[in-house]
Amino acid sequence: MSLTLSELLTTHWHSYAEWHQDRLCSAHYRAVRSVLGCRTAEFGGRLYQCGDCSKKHFAYHSCNHRSCPQCGALDQQIWTAKQEARLLPVDYFMVTFTIPSELRGLCVGYPDELYDLLLKQSSAALKDVIATKHQGAETGFTSVLHTWGRQLQHHPHVHCIVPAVALQTKTGQLVRPKKSKFLVHFRPLAQRFRNLMHAALRSQHPEIYQRLTPVQRGCFSYKKVWNVQLQHVGAGATALRYLARYVQRSGFTNKRLIGYDSSGRNVLLRWTPSGTTQSKVLTLSVFEFIRRWLLHVLPKGFSRIRHYGYMSSAAKKKRLRIRALLGQIGEPVAKLPEQQPHRCRVCDGKLQFLREIPRLTPSRGPPF
Repeated sequence: MSLTLSELLTTHWHSYAEWHQDRLCSAHYRAVRSVLGCRTAEFGGRLYQCGDCSKKHFAYHSCNHRSCPQCGALDQQIWTAKQEARLLPVDYFMVTFTIPSELRGLCVGYPDELYDLLLKQSSAALKDVIATKHQGAETGFTSVLHTWGRQLQHHPHVHCIVPAVALQTKTGQLVRPKKSKFLVHFRPLAQRFRNLMHAALRSQHPEIYQRLTPVQRGCFSYKKVWNVQLQHVGAGATALRYLARYVQRSGFTNKRLIGYDSSGRNVLLRWTPSGTTQSKVLTLSVFEFIRRWLLHVLPKGFSRIRHYGYMSSAAKKKRLRIRALLGQIGEPVAKLPEQQPHRCRVCDGKLQFLREIPRLTPSRGPPF
């Protein structure tokens, strides 16, 4: 029997919140309230009438919360189309920065500070190493923060989509890697990332740094090699579409929720191991599943997609200059997906808009 996150929260959120009040914050309550009200009268909607059979249809608004597995499909398609239009006609690399497992608990306790550092210092490390290798050349790339693994476990990392071309600002010439499938060496990039994270944490957040355990402090030792992966991905569209599956969406979709097991106390989650196409089923207790889902609720207003260097919005003139040097005039226009007209579920007739349905007055306090 299939199951949705909304149905699961409707049944179990009250108990979970009572037992784990000390672990919950306003962002968690906001996410739960959004999921429970998604596509219901809570957020209002529109009333339509079929022009053929005259049947009326209620179309309630989505919550558009990024942790809701029902929302984000159209936004995902729009984002993908816009980013594909920005791709340069060169090869691309995917660079992945992952912090050591000993430091992941800090991200849970201080998501605003640590996730921001993870994005900023990984980008700084990448820019520094490329500039050092190519005598001050400027690169550009898009970074996306992911916080989950395939089993919905906490696994914060940053993916960077990097074009294999840099701009020498002094001469105005383009610089490319000497080897088509090699961007930079892994080790200096990992070391620079580790050192920048250490320096930024000490200088910008000394109160957090003082709370580090000896094991956590050991992660910044020169002997500790941080995990940075570099992969040649061809034209870049494939890697971009891989990222897009998680950019505007939650860590899972309702299709992966199979339902409860025979005892009714556990949830069955479908997942696919890396490097395979054979899916498996993971059994989690209800409270453990809710806990894992809440791990990936980001602070309100936090931007997990960022553009750096000549791929930033402020550097459009520089990006057009690079395109011209590559023999491409102007930036291609994004082909946005067309919104499908509303159709009657009874006779497939065209629906006519009647009126807006106002949203309900939001309730105050946690959604117990």
